[in-house]
Amino acid sequence: MPDIYTSDWYEAVRDSINVKVAEMQGVPEGTWHVAIDIVGDGRSPYVNQGAERNFVVRIEDGRCAWYREVDGADPGVRLDFRFRGPAEEFDRIAAGLLDPIDAALRGTIKARGDMRFLMRQAEHVQVLLEAYTDGVETLWPDGRPPYDGESA
Repeated sequence: MPDIYTSDWYEAVRDSINVKVAEMQGVPEGTWHVAIDIVGDGRSPYVNQGAERNFVVRIEDGRCAWYREVDGADPGVRLDFRFRGPAEEFDRIAAGLLDPIDAALRGTIKARGDMRFLMRQAEHVQVLLEAYTDGVETLWPDGRPPYDGESA
């Protein structure tokens, strides 16, 4: 069980994606880069207020080739999608307390890219999201959301 937001955790998420994708038919061909920008909000203990943690995911023919942290919001690759939001929201998603699609629809997680493509690939997108939200048994060394005694 890896700690949240560590290299081991992202490798486990990648592996979870790939196991699930291997069972799917009709995954999209091609390569996509997805940026995930987690912004410190003063609530999550995993990203300091005002700081950011930036990650890039490379999807090749439906499989996750790599998932890694990068230095700064410009990953040096052409991005197809970017998801940006407060750290607590991403923590709640990773803990399975918040549906990532709901977070994007409410605007707490900002999404950029071809949303029509994502909608056409709904089954594949669901597999990717499930790997993040419940595909990996995660350790939370600095506490698990909800924070400050809020109910889940």
